[in-house]
Amino acid sequence: MTKTLLENIDSIPPLPESVQEVERIYQNPDSTFADMQKAIEKDPLLTAAILRIVNSPMYGMKSTIKSIQQAISLLGKDSVRTFVLNSAVDSNFTIDLSPYEMTKEQFTKACETQLALMINWLIRRSSKQLSILGPAAFLVDLGRVVISKTLIEDGKADVIKEALKSGEDIANAEKTACGAQTTDVTATLFHHWNLDPDIIHIIRYSDDPDGTYEEEKEMAAKLKVIRETVMPNGEITPESIETAKESIEEFELDLESFERALDKVMAA
Repeated sequence: MTKTLLENIDSIPPLPESVQEVERIYQNPDSTFADMQKAIEKDPLLTAAILRIVNSPMYGMKSTIKSIQQAISLLGKDSVRTFVLNSAVDSNFTIDLSPYEMTKEQFTKACETQLALMINWLIRRSSKQLSILGPAAFLVDLGRVVISKTLIEDGKADVIKEALKSGEDIANAEKTACGAQTTDVTATLFHHWNLDPDIIHIIRYSDDPDGTYEEEKEMAAKLKVIRETVMPNGEITPESIETAKESIEEFELDLESFERALDKVMAA
């Protein structure tokens, strides 16, 4: 990583206290739903942000969710904890993705769509995996924001723009410009925030699931599939779906449950 990139990572503030408190409660095996609810409700802005996300059409709720208690009851602690971590993005980052020719709205749409797809894929099948893959799916591309800031400061914004025009692999262009790709930066940022090492590990290997241990390969592959399905601008295309299905076949994942989740998200 270049000096500017490392400095930008180090300059990012700690997670807000309300987010840290929820994370401590989540990691405590003796904590209850009520403990998490109380911690969230102390922060009105955090409460409002979570209810906005929960009521997205992508989760297919039959009626409006009006309380944190309802949100936790219907979606579980794993999903709500992920929504809480999302609040750190708005409070810690000024999002300028102009080197990627993306708007903040497109970036937000991509993050929320990746999370919705992952939750709908796993919520009835593997809550243990969801505790890792939920935050990973939602925040895996956060490193792109830090890279973008670095490229602007170093006068290298055109490197990514030219790569996009030529069809070059963006990860390689990022490495050329600042010495690291998006997933590396996100993993380093999560380490900076003292988040779950398992999440950090899966993010690092989501570009190359074969590079990690066998028992972790499935989760890294699922994160890879989610990122392939949802384009960086938040769109899902026939081509991106086909690419994702090729990875599902390669890593022998459950295609049927993925297609059900995809149908639900695309119908929103």
